Amino acid sequence: LKAQMICFDYRKRTHGRSMSIHHGNRLLRKLSAALCVLSARAGFPVEEECTASSCSSHLLQTGLALATKRASRDLVLMHIPYNFGHTLEYVAYFPTAVLDELVDEMGSGGSGGEAFSDLGELVEAYPMKPGGELWGHMNPELQVVSNQTGCPMYYTPPKYWPSDLAKRYFGNKQVFGLFRNPYERLVSLFRGNFEGYGGGYGKLHDNCDVNAAVKLMMKRYLAGDKYSNGCTFLPQTEYIDMPHGVTLPIDLQAFPNSMNAVLAQHGYDNLHIRTKDIMHVGSCDNVWAGDLDNETRAMVKQVYKRDFEFLCKTFGYCDQDKPVCLQGVPHMCPEKEFTWNETQQRYQQRSA
Repeated sequence: LKAQMICFDYRKRTHGRSMSIHHGNRLLRKLSAALCVLSARAGFPVEEECTASSCSSHLLQTGLALATKRASRDLVLMHIPYNFGHTLEYVAYFPTAVLDELVDEMGSGGSGGEAFSDLGELVEAYPMKPGGELWGHMNPELQVVSNQTGCPMYYTPPKYWPSDLAKRYFGNKQVFGLFRNPYERLVSLFRGNFEGYGGGYGKLHDNCDVNAAVKLMMKRYLAGDKYSNGCTFLPQTEYIDMPHGVTLPIDLQAFPNSMNAVLAQHGYDNLHIRTKDIMHVGSCDNVWAGDLDNETRAMVKQVYKRDFEFLCKTFGYCDQDKPVCLQGVPHMCPEKEFTWNETQQRYQQRSA
């Protein structure tokens, strides 16, 4: 309303020739008002007073700038399993008020799992927000099982997608995906403990024996169990292979700030991940990558050799033995090593 009042409050200048929008052509007045409102919402400056000609020029420039900003919404998500893709998909689809309700109901919700088993009911109950995106598992066309992997299509590396489906989903947009440290990712799979998505670990999970569990994961993978549990054990670099592979990798170590920065740069002014929006695992909170022994780490390096090389080349994370955790996400770092800073919304490492 304030933007509309500003737009319609252009004053008639003296001596007649310069006429305000308010007294100009009706169509121009309506178009100008609409552009003013949109420009104010988008953060573009709105002039307090101008002549008819200068207003038209200003509003045309504003409209072009706004169109450019909107047109730059040129991204499409490739959901790499257990890399917070569900959080991003929900933020892109649901209005904030609905998202608040869902997050409150689901609590930590996990990186996938039970929180998403009734997705069809959620989509039916809540329509997509204006300017939202049907990314990943929110897209009805991807609710099919891949003949190549046996995994849902939205978890399957794009090189295995049917070409017609890939063309419709990816189009000519830039494909982005989130990438995380292999040790830290496997620990998250263990903590999620969801059968069918990352795997269930029975007594190992009951005892929070993360080292034995990750070792078991690696033995199963090396024995040929490549696509099990929703493709969650595939190397992340499988998702950069062409065609339609990820060309814009996002650093999950700096999540959510890294993702929010990219969304803002590409014109997604209605998509912003708040800390409370992040759905994460929530058991065995005090275990982490630092609990893996030399034998287990050696097996992880063998399976995810290409991932470690990619993280080094892309983000500069070249120490393959350094244990890490997601310091910007609650419950993702162990209290025995870190403390959560509520003001900064991130973990800080305890002093030695």
